[in-house]
Amino acid sequence: MAGQQPPSEPRKDDAYEPVNSGSGYVAISYLIGGMVVWGGIGWLVDQWLGTKGIAMGIGAVVGGAAGVYLIARRLGA
Repeated sequence: MAGQQPPSEPRKDDAYEPVNSGSGYVAISYLIGGMVVWGGIGWLVDQWLGTKGIAMGIGAVVGGAAGVYLIARRLGA
């Protein structure tokens, strides 16, 4: 309303989150996401070439390595 002053100290629910809040979830999602996406692409290549899981394994390893790279780049580890 007009003429009302805001509270002098912020309420507890208005406090800012820490800068690295949720970084563990980010790291896990990068690892799992990379392995699932690249493993899925490898599975599609396996289906196309008729191989039995070789490309899927390679894709999962590549996805895991890409996830570690993204974690190091984003979180500065």
